[in-house]
Amino acid sequence: MVQHRHASLATAAWRYALCSCVCVALFSAGANPASAQDTKTLTRLHDPVIVKTALLMGLPAKDTLGYRLYSIQHGQLSPIPFQFDERNSADDIVFSNAGASGGFRFDENDELVFMAKDTGDRMAAGLLPATHDTAVEIEVTDSVDGGRGWAYLLHFSEHIPPFSPVTYATFDAETNQARALHYTVDYYRGRNFSTGLRIAPAAGGTGENILDRMKLRVHPTFSVLLTTWSPLFTEEDFSVRVDGIRNGPVRAIRRVRQWLNLGQFFPDMPGGTAYTYYYFSSFMTPSTFSAPWLVVKALRSFEFTTENEIHGSTVEMTYRDAVNPRNLTFSGKKNGTEVVTSKDHEWYVVSGKQGTYLQAFVIPEQWKDWGIVRGTVIRSEPPATGYSLLNMTNLQEPGNYKMNLISVILPRPYQTGDEAQSLAMLQRPLQVEIKTIRIPVMEK
Repeated sequence: MVQHRHASLATAAWRYALCSCVCVALFSAGANPASAQDTKTLTRLHDPVIVKTALLMGLPAKDTLGYRLYSIQHGQLSPIPFQFDERNSADDIVFSNAGASGGFRFDENDELVFMAKDTGDRMAAGLLPATHDTAVEIEVTDSVDGGRGWAYLLHFSEHIPPFSPVTYATFDAETNQARALHYTVDYYRGRNFSTGLRIAPAAGGTGENILDRMKLRVHPTFSVLLTTWSPLFTEEDFSVRVDGIRNGPVRAIRRVRQWLNLGQFFPDMPGGTAYTYYYFSSFMTPSTFSAPWLVVKALRSFEFTTENEIHGSTVEMTYRDAVNPRNLTFSGKKNGTEVVTSKDHEWYVVSGKQGTYLQAFVIPEQWKDWGIVRGTVIRSEPPATGYSLLNMTNLQEPGNYKMNLISVILPRPYQTGDEAQSLAMLQRPLQVEIKTIRIPVMEK
């Protein structure tokens, strides 16, 4: 009954609104030319910047085809990858045959997306092209250390410049494979679980397959009237239909509908929609755990594990997490160190010559208050690592609970503290300030 990156038991219609930034729109004040102190200090590598277009409604032009996004690199105005993603009033992504290259008129529900790493210095006087007709400055600030970077959204009615040639991620529906700058993920055809992960040399990997497959085990026990029911579900028990793929320069988006027949006692329980978002160095699936009143009252026990089986040729890779800070092998012991399995932890890292990836699992704060624990799973035969959910019978209230599972490719072998930047993306979102700019244009 848990919906996550590869399988779901959620019941509510999927509604997802990722905002990796806290936004303030200041269309009334014009930005000033850059000073000597306005050089980029923002160092966040993995974060997408997602600006709700409600903050751009003061712009006179709403047709996305006329916009280009730039940053200042080495004193020059350079195009950077970006995309507009359309959402409907229910906050679902609108998929069209035109894909990300097709324009639309944005309204308050849509999103402008780019990467924080592509921001640059603040614009100095004289760098705006003469052919633009509207410009806004987007200042991105790290709330952790105060680092700043800038991007510039320009609109052109005529003589529209080319896009940046860079594309960070795509999803291939024919091969059922996500390909990004730093990784490749394979999925089992007709299902929603992965059967491979390769880290590219550009991210410190070898391109070898690290994972054999993802495995899921969900084993609840319910007492209803005089009946006890204890079904067991795995990743293969879910029926899946892919009903949307969108490939853009910054992110690829895949949406699946999935359902599971839980029988006569919970006929309305199964069903849900899952989005996965693929960026250049990470992919994530926000999700909803649906706990109707009857489930909360009838639940007597609940076993849940999600595991990534490690490919046999990569068993020399090491594991650590927030409660097991020393490197572990997949035998579960090293130098007499016992594995802590029952303490709550948000992240783990697997690292070796094949590359390094971090996985973080975000659960609702209420769950932690109620004593629900994300336990450690690490075993040797076959080698695997993952999470368990412990004490789920402590659920006190029915409701739809938001979760997120994110995998991040780290660009070097893990060093203590490397998890901080990945977790900041989830815990300390970037702040964004938007201003109209009135800076002299380039001289002809």
